[in-house]
Amino acid sequence: MKNDLTCGVVRDLLPSFVEGLTCPETDAAVEAHLAACPACARLREAMAAPEGEPEEQAKEVDYLKAVKRKNARRVAAAIVCTVLLLAAAFAAKVFILGTPAQKGELVVMDSVEEDGVLRLSVSTPLSATAYWGWHVDTDGSVANVSARSVLVSPLFPNGDAAVEIPLAGVTEVRLCGLVVWQNGVTIENGTARLYETKTPYVGDISALNRVAGALNIQSGCGPYLNSLQTSHEPYGWTLEFSNVYTEQTASQLDQVMKNQLAPLMLALVDNLGEVSWTYQTQDGTTRTRTVTLAEADAALPWPVKDYAASAADFQQLLNLLMS
Repeated sequence: MKNDLTCGVVRDLLPSFVEGLTCPETDAAVEAHLAACPACARLREAMAAPEGEPEEQAKEVDYLKAVKRKNARRVAAAIVCTVLLLAAAFAAKVFILGTPAQKGELVVMDSVEEDGVLRLSVSTPLSATAYWGWHVDTDGSVANVSARSVLVSPLFPNGDAAVEIPLAGVTEVRLCGLVVWQNGVTIENGTARLYETKTPYVGDISALNRVAGALNIQSGCGPYLNSLQTSHEPYGWTLEFSNVYTEQTASQLDQVMKNQLAPLMLALVDNLGEVSWTYQTQDGTTRTRTVTLAEADAALPWPVKDYAASAADFQQLLNLLMS
């Protein structure tokens, strides 16, 4: 076949030729021209060679990858910093700043009044708790001792402290809100918590349950139901024990109720006039015992209601009943 293709025609055909889109006859004519034309042959080789990634494109890809890696490092560093800051804030909260100590957390182990100063040795039953920032704030005749509660650490290793309170003009000292000293009398922790349950009305069953709970009646004497007499005076509170008692345990129950619990109940409920308790013995007999206000008064140096006038007076009642 005569090859009469010009360079212009071949160059127009080369893209399709290189892609394999031309017919065999055209392929033969183009190949014949390329064999005789070095310039078109070089163009064909250039078009057939695989294209490499442009240098600028490669640089741009490398840059984007570097930016991505850098941003990933920044995000990771930000997360680590946030975690560390939160951990530091938490540690500062529980080990350094803490929270105000609450009523009942601290116990007075010993107290000494000397030269117009009350010195309290304070501790806590909470083994993992320490205290710092002790402060005495006097408002009129009441001095309140406060502190901050933190977890034990080398910075604050224990919950013991010695606190000094100037007594000039002071008649009552409170430890985190709980009365611990009053008019020269040291108030035991249990006494103060018990005195706080004092209530004016026998008809308030929720208040009576708080009194009974503070007296540990159920754990000490057995389960019971409450029965109240509020229709007329003397108003009464009856504990109906559900256990069956032997003669020995019945005698113990009567002694505890008569000599300790009934007087305390009469003192802590302002308008309570008598305390009764019932129980069943092994022979099937139901017994009822009662302590009236007059009987309780007769067994004590002062009328039982007078012992509820203050925490110090109530401490004296407890000392008498428990001796």
